[in-house]
Formats: sequence, C-alpha cells, structure tokens
Amino acid sequence: EKKRERERQEREREEERRRTMEDVSESQLSGESPPRGLQRELEKAGQGHLTSHWSSLSKEERKKLCDQIVSLNLTELKVYLKGKEKRSGLGQKKKQKKTPLPINADQICSKANLISVSRDFHVQKGLYLIAEGKVAVLLLAGGQGTRLGTKLPKGCVDIKLPSKKTLFQIQAERILSLQKLAAEAKYGEGAQVQKPIIWYIMLSHFTRAYTEDYFEKNSYFGLQKEQIFFFTQGKLPCVSEDGKVLLESPSKVSEAPDGNGGIYRALRTSGCLKDMAKSGVEAIDCYSVDNLLVKAADPFFVGYCFNFGAELGLRTVAKVSPNERVGVFVKKGKGVGVVEYSEIDSKSAAAVKEDGELLYNWSNICMQYFSRKFLEKVCKPKVELEYHVAAKNISTIDGLVKGLKLEKFIFDVFPLAKKTCLVEVSRSEEFAPVKNAFGEPRDSPDTARKLLMMLHRSWAEDAGASFKGKDDEGLEISPLISYGGENLEMYEGKVVKAGTTIQDFEPHTQILDDAQKSPLAVRQTPKTISQDSIAFQKVLKEIDEINLEEEQEKKEKGKKLIGVGVIASAALFALGKLLKKF
Repeated sequence: EKKRERERQEREREEERRRTMEDVSESQLSGESPPRGLQRELEKAGQGHLTSHWSSLSKEERKKLCDQIVSLNLTELKVYLKGKEKRSGLGQKKKQKKTPLPINADQICSKANLISVSRDFHVQKGLYLIAEGKVAVLLLAGGQGTRLGTKLPKGCVDIKLPSKKTLFQIQAERILSLQKLAAEAKYGEGAQVQKPIIWYIMLSHFTRAYTEDYFEKNSYFGLQKEQIFFFTQGKLPCVSEDGKVLLESPSKVSEAPDGNGGIYRALRTSGCLKDMAKSGVEAIDCYSVDNLLVKAADPFFVGYCFNFGAELGLRTVAKVSPNERVGVFVKKGKGVGVVEYSEIDSKSAAAVKEDGELLYNWSNICMQYFSRKFLEKVCKPKVELEYHVAAKNISTIDGLVKGLKLEKFIFDVFPLAKKTCLVEVSRSEEFAPVKNAFGEPRDSPDTARKLLMMLHRSWAEDAGASFKGKDDEGLEISPLISYGGENLEMYEGKVVKAGTTIQDFEPHTQILDDAQKSPLAVRQTPKTISQDSIAFQKVLKEIDEINLEEEQEKKEKGKKLIGVGVIASAALFALGKLLKKF
C-alpha cells in the first residue's frame, strides 16, 4: 500500500510538473526570458541550458521549443542520469556482471521434433484463431535502409528479387494468403474471409510519411485499408557524455527514435491496445521488418503458444558459430531474458557442453508472441524500462560531437512473463535477415534472397515439379500462390526454370474483387484434424489436464514457469500413448 501511494504521489507530481511546463501564455512567449515555471523545472532536471538561446528565437521557434521540451520525460531521464555511476556508457567503467545462466535445449520445443498429430493440432488451433479475428500481426518497421545505401524505409527497398517485390509487399501478401487459408480451414473450401488479420505497423518519424504513401500508391497490396493500423514510435533526447541534453539547433533538441522497446509506450499512446481489445484480438505475433522469410502469424507458432496459455512466446534458432552477432536467451530471475553478444566475453561465447552444443546457443531473432493481456500489463506507465546507451557522433548546434543515443529494447520485459514458450524454428525456412549491405557474405539482401529462392525451389520439387538450372539456383513463388509450401499440386510434373517467379496474376485487387479468378479460391483445404474426431478430443483433453495440473502446482509453490520442457514432455508422452492406440 505504501509503495502504491508513493507511486501515486510521484505521478501527481509529474503531472503537476508537466502542467507547469505546458502553462505557457502568449505573453510569456514574447518575453525576453523563458517562462519561469518552465525554466524552474528545467533547472531541477539539470537541463537549464536548453533555453540558453531564447532571446534570439522568434515567437514560433520558442513555441516549438517549449512543446518539444514538454514532450520529454525529463524526470525519468534525471533518475537515469542520477544513477549513471551504476551503469555503463556514461563515461563510467563497466561494472563486472555475473555471467547469466544459459537456456538449455530441454527448455526448447523443436517444431521439427514434434510428432505430426501434435503439429497439426497446433496448426489447426492457429488457423481457427486467425479465422475468428483473434490474432493480430505487429510489425517493427521504424528503420531506414542506411546500410543498404538508401534513406528509404527498409521495408520499401528493392532487394533484387526476380519479382522486384519489397519486404513490405512480401509480408502483406503472406497475410493476405494466410487469412484466406484460415477462413477455408474453419468454414470450408472457397469460404470468404470474415475477419481480416489486423496489421499494426510501428514506424518512426523518419519513415512514417513515406511508408503510408507507399502503401496507398500500391493499393495496400490487396489488403483492406481498414485492417492496417500505422503508428509512430517515440523519441528520446540525445545526451552528452556528462549527461546534458544536446541541442540540434537553437530551437530544437537533438532526438533519436527510442528503440524497439519503445513499442510498449507507443502501443498505449497510439490507441493500438484499445483497438486490439475492441477488435477481440487475444494473440499478437510480433517481428522485425528485415526478415525476408518471416511467417507472419505462423499458425503453428500462434496455436502452440495459445494452447499452452503462454503470455510470451519466443522463436529461436541455434547459433551458427560462437561469434555470430546475435543476442542469446538466458535465465533471468524466474523468467527468460536476453543478453547481447557484446555482453558475453569471448571465452563464455565459445564454451561448449559435453554434447558439443554451445553453452549460449539459442539466438534471439526478434520474433515473438504476446498475449494481449500481457501487453496490457507491460504497457502500463509504471513499467519503466532501462535505458541502453550507444556512443555516437551526434549533429548539434556546435557541429558533430561525441554523445550518447538512448534507446529501450523490446526484450527488457520478457522476464516479467509468468509463462514463456521457447520454440526452435528452421533457420533455412524462417530466418533470413536483411541487415548488411549488398555484396556482404552474411545477412545481406543477397544471402536472404538466395535462402528464399532455394526454399521455394524445395517447395516446387516436393510438389513434384522438376527443376531446370544449376544446383545452387532457385526460384521465387508468390505468397499469393503459397504461404508455406501448400497448394502447389498444379505444378506436379511441370518443369520450372531457375530465377523465375511463379505468380499467376496482377493486380492484387483481383483477389478481393474477383475471387473466381484467384488461385486462392480453388485451393485445397489444408490437412487438419477434424474437431469431431476422437484423436482431436483426446489431445485437447490432455492439454486441458496439463494446464489444470500446472495451475494447481503454481498456486501451491508460487513459482513461475521458465520454459516449456515439462509441458512439452508431458504432452508428447500423452500423444505417444494416443498414437499407439491408433
């Protein structure tokens, strides 16, 4: 009660400070000195210098500066800077941290190792949730393609696919294809989409205007305009090495996007969370735009996490080498956390277990599932994330200076989840990052493009097509033809050429206006387990019993579940017994 009261009083004080700073009259803007209330609050926060050029500013410039200062959370920044001796990056020597405990393989569910009846069970649940409008997609797309040689939003960059499609277009078409598959799985072959997948897209101030215009000019790639919700992440001030907020110009504070961890505040302030609740969304699949192979709202992953009542689900792949530049999952408190590759010393990174597997082996690939209730919990103002700092050369009123950009990371809330599912996915099927420049040997448009085209070649060959080309050549299959390798029976016995694109029709609007001409309308219903079947009912019963037992155990012991090892083992044991009977 005392803690809640202190928090309430602090919120009231912060609100009073904000009102004081906002209460700037027209006459005060015309004065030779800054408004007293505003200046007093700046001095308290140690940032009084921000109004040092007041006398040289026009009335309009003063108003813009005041508005920008009010938007800054100077109290939170002051608390952070006050404890800077305990943190790294602000001219302080890094404190030696205790090496975190790694996540073990037995805490990971491998999709490939699950028996088919279990996979089908989760896939069907995922498809039904999608068809019912209970699944949304959340995209992190605030970055520019700077490393790709352009200032365009990364999702708009031509990565040289045969079709010339961009990351945004590929992902939009996958959503379009998936929602049709889900409708047919639930309501029967040829069924129309009743509840489209809502696509929440977080942009930055640098990418929003161009991205919205890009979608509009391309007719939203066949999606309905109403099912796309654009919103903007916040910004944080850039600071000097001694903690002073930097000025970009006499009337403008230097700011930068607040990192992917800004998603939580942005979801709350933009109205996304309220929209999710209003729309009946219960599960959210979240990922970063720069993954060419991402399976947005993957029915298996969504169904798996939902079936086990997870607040948080994390897709992962094994590291390809000790020095791969990826963060790794670790144990943090009673939950799961992430440490960046730079935070693990080279000796620990190269350490292996008895079976030869890397000790820190499971990569964070920024592909996560959230329950809406968990998002509502972590998006509350009282959940404050830690600042992370990056030393940068920052453009200021005094030219380029060495300073610090502050940001927050999406994974900082992961340990707060009471129940987390970790799922291993295939790197060659679901993870092709586009981070480095063209021509780079790793994580470039070239390597991602090759992964996609070789994957699509394997789809065609599995469907019975023969391939004309070299062993290391592939082809591209439009997501409008196949979301994940299904519905390619029409190519059995046909010859496909290397470097081509299997894409039957344009424009995208045909899929909505003329369904009879769309290959989506004549797809075979995906193989699923009938909800009336004995097998389905028994599997469902086993899942319910496991969840019930776990809830009882949790109440008795008051412990949080870190991984899914115990659940997965029990489920597989039950499913194994079931298969023996059939």
